[in-house]
Amino acid sequence: EKLSLTSVRRTAVGTASVKQLRARGLVPGVVYGKKTEAMAIAVNGRELIKILRAEAGEHALLTLRVDEQDAGAQEGVAKTSGKRWERPVLVKAVQHHPVDGHVVHIDFHAIVLTERIRVKIPVELRGEPVGVKEQDGILEHFLRGVEVECLPTHIPKHFECEVSQLRIGDAIHVRDLTPPAEVTIVTDPEGVIASVLAPKEEKPGEEAAVTEPEVISERKEEAQEGEAAKPRADVKREAKAKPEGKRGEEKK
Repeated sequence: EKLSLTSVRRTAVGTASVKQLRARGLVPGVVYGKKTEAMAIAVNGRELIKILRAEAGEHALLTLRVDEQDAGAQEGVAKTSGKRWERPVLVKAVQHHPVDGHVVHIDFHAIVLTERIRVKIPVELRGEPVGVKEQDGILEHFLRGVEVECLPTHIPKHFECEVSQLRIGDAIHVRDLTPPAEVTIVTDPEGVIASVLAPKEEKPGEEAAVTEPEVISERKEEAQEGEAAKPRADVKREAKAKPEGKRGEEKK
């Protein structure tokens, strides 16, 4: 699918200018590249959302057109000049609003179609592992993207990993992926993409270990009370013994 997006060049930057652009439904952005000088632009928000929601999503290769024309320079965009800048670009970075998630800024990377580039491709898991269904294991998705090197026209949309045969202790590594002939994976081949882990088990006696200090403290308190009571009993016995001795002396 061939995608294209038209934008306008910005002549003013800053918070006030950006707010004016967003109020008009435009999204501020920047386009730059190895052989392209950085340029501030503004794109139509609705058109941008359509591209980001397309099958390729944020990894889409598209043609970006930059027109140096708009309603007026007072709103931060250049006046009509009739000039148009056009390049193939990749979506490099998208910034979303932290509350409602709408796009607040976008970066485009201008490329040359005949030069190989490096991009990060998402990895998707397919199926339910045997280790989860029959062994109560837990599927962990560790590596959600791998970096590849290829021509811009050969960028894969994603990699799929079949995990239905995984048992507890099994794992899928980067080396298990099969890229197209025109694509080279540059991520460490020993990296773990997904694995089925054994369920966590509670160690027996953990609760007893927690209550044990309380039992010991109670025993200590009882022992202290017993030791404190002994002297009182001795005092009573001595007190009883003394009068008997006096009466014995008087009889004599």
